Amino acid sequence: MGITLTGHAEIDRQHRILEGMVEELARFCVEVAADPNASCEQCEGPKRQRCNSTLASITGELRAFLVGHATYEERMMELLPRTASCIAHVKGHMSAHNNIERQLKRISQQIGKECPQALAAQLASTVRGWVGDHSLRFDAKLASQLVRRKNSEIDFDGELVAILDEHVFHNRPTGKKPSAAATQTQDRKRLEIRGRFESLSPAQRDVFWLAVSGAKNSEIASRLGVSINTVKTHRAAVFQKMEVRSVLELVKKTDVLRDSSRK
Repeated sequence: MGITLTGHAEIDRQHRILEGMVEELARFCVEVAADPNASCEQCEGPKRQRCNSTLASITGELRAFLVGHATYEERMMELLPRTASCIAHVKGHMSAHNNIERQLKRISQQIGKECPQALAAQLASTVRGWVGDHSLRFDAKLASQLVRRKNSEIDFDGELVAILDEHVFHNRPTGKKPSAAATQTQDRKRLEIRGRFESLSPAQRDVFWLAVSGAKNSEIASRLGVSINTVKTHRAAVFQKMEVRSVLELVKKTDVLRDSSRK
């Protein structure tokens, strides 16, 4: 992908994770892994369906991760001064985030209708091009603006986590640093879950937090002043967007979500 470093530790880390996710697209098809000359036309039935399913999963993770990435950057932008140039930068930056989401949504809607290999290549090209252009036009400028501000959070992410682990979260020590691969996996999952949460509507988030607190549908309906059917509809949407099948799975993802909010 040839990512452009911005100087902001967390943003650059997220870009590297995106690079790794794009690389997965080059090897998602087991037939191509065994035979580089294999094509979609040679696959029928279950094999084709397996590729479509895997591609849909990777695309979903990319979309969720990019929402989390956008959320992080947009919170960084809140540190910028309210000058005309910074306001214009924020507007363009957010527009770029919305644009990549529209592009990925359009590609995801073609899964099952077009050759998986071709769609994977299109997806990889789209994300590579977007990240490269986005880094140069927006992220590097955001980082340089934050460097000049006293309340910049650049390079403090890891230090803050270490301090919290030592003095607050004693059951989660950082005495032994995790491997780079393990750290990247954790970061990827954290941003993906954050992205899925950000995709929930305000009403769905209300149901989300009450559900993980153990409230039943009738209790949620009473608390929110809505019908039980409305709660069931929101609950089903939450489970679908968060990709869980039970409240227990939702609670596990909530733990990751809460950890990411502390950092």
